[in-house]
Amino acid sequence: MFPPESEDGNVEYKLTLGPQDVDRMAGQLKRRLAEGGGEAVYLIGVSNDGRPLGLPDEELVKALETLREMARRVGASLYILRVSEGIRGKVAEVLLRAVSREEPPPTVTVVALGNVDAGKSTLVGVLTTGRLDDGKGLARSYASRYKHEVLTGRTSAVSLRLLGFSGDKVVNHGLIDPLDEAEVYKRSDKLVLLVDVGGHERYLRTALRGLFSSQPDYVMLVVAANSGVQKMTKEHLGIAVAIGIPVFVVVTRIDITPSEVFQKTVEEVVRILKMPGVSKIPYIIKDTNDVVLAAKAMPAGRVAPVFYVSSVTGHGLDLLLRFLSLLPRRRRWDYGGEFLMYISDIYLVKGVGVVIGGLVEKGILHVGDRVWLGPYSDGKWMQTVVKSIHFNRTPVESAKAGSFITVALDKVEKVEKGMVLSARPLKAVREVTADVLVLRHPTVIRAGFSGVFHYKAVRTGGYIKEIDKGELMVGDSGVVKIELSRPWHIDSGVFVFRNGPTRILGRIIGTDGTLSA
Repeated sequence: MFPPESEDGNVEYKLTLGPQDVDRMAGQLKRRLAEGGGEAVYLIGVSNDGRPLGLPDEELVKALETLREMARRVGASLYILRVSEGIRGKVAEVLLRAVSREEPPPTVTVVALGNVDAGKSTLVGVLTTGRLDDGKGLARSYASRYKHEVLTGRTSAVSLRLLGFSGDKVVNHGLIDPLDEAEVYKRSDKLVLLVDVGGHERYLRTALRGLFSSQPDYVMLVVAANSGVQKMTKEHLGIAVAIGIPVFVVVTRIDITPSEVFQKTVEEVVRILKMPGVSKIPYIIKDTNDVVLAAKAMPAGRVAPVFYVSSVTGHGLDLLLRFLSLLPRRRRWDYGGEFLMYISDIYLVKGVGVVIGGLVEKGILHVGDRVWLGPYSDGKWMQTVVKSIHFNRTPVESAKAGSFITVALDKVEKVEKGMVLSARPLKAVREVTADVLVLRHPTVIRAGFSGVFHYKAVRTGGYIKEIDKGELMVGDSGVVKIELSRPWHIDSGVFVFRNGPTRILGRIIGTDGTLSA
């Protein structure tokens, strides 16, 4: 039994379909695709009240042919996810994806978190290239960004890798160069952006920047079977849960882990997922039916699927890849608002000049647009012109909200990470008021406590100016005012304030100390 059909969203129930329905239902399919950001799911053989009545085999085949024609009319591809038994016949679950040369494919962003040496980079390398690891770090080098990361085996920067799908087939694996993002982008009808961040505690600042600046749909928490749940595993999980990002777990290195150690790790994973404050429902993935059910349940954030994989033998990778191909987009982007992008990467390209990278949060950017860059340390903004835009290493004329892009700017010499590119000058904030929760702190927090403020791509020093309760301890919540070391554009949303072992989660409820643009 399914829940009753909703008029909103990208899921449609059809008890049956016939050729006479094509013209009438094609518009409905287009709306469902728009609701799902380019993806829709049709359940054939299910009534509007959610009863899986089912259809005879011959009638189901005809209904699927009708749906295929509807998909052709609106420019969508069709994939049958599974066929199951209903009350009096069979039920088909079908995925449809919009296919357009003008619009980018549906894109889902997944951040890989977990303790150092859990195998995050190795897993990302194997998923994107299709080449198994040799047990000595070969696959890890595919995901690494710098030479020292390859040599040390530890990720210290934020690395982005594009995984493309055409149906349930991985586009990367059929390319001569599986890391050629331009080719992956051109040949895919679904993209998954894998964000790999450092797991060592000393790189937490970089991990937080990757997590906040990418604004992911989901978190992939990687746990090594042979070393189990570690300190940073719990910390990364806690931060993901606190800011409301759905989590799935991948247990790696099952090929080298003794059965009793493996079982202990699984029990630890299940235990932390069920802990108060986390309150997830662990769902061990065993087959493709589990994958389909888990992918549908992910946006709600209650279920935490658990995969067992080996990057050396390839065990479980097929299920994980299918799961990634089916993950629905969770975020809804504002295409109609004024353009806004936080700067998370800066490059100096010979013959081009300053090139910035980041996630478009609102609106649309076009080549030739006049935009504003700032705020600088004095709260001022400067105007510049967009010389070129690249999306997945492909030159484009425009980019919409939800896209990670790089932008070449005219006559810009100085820029900092955390600054903003926008349609107009925005307010520069030096002080924020926030509801906070103390996640970790060894003693008592009072006014004057200093730390590092992480908000989207902003990472800056600051101190707690006022506390409504006078002081805070671990587990306490309250309202505080934080003064920052310099002005930034800060609006609403969540942040982390940290100092050594201290972790304070906050949600901005007001901004003061506004400087004129």
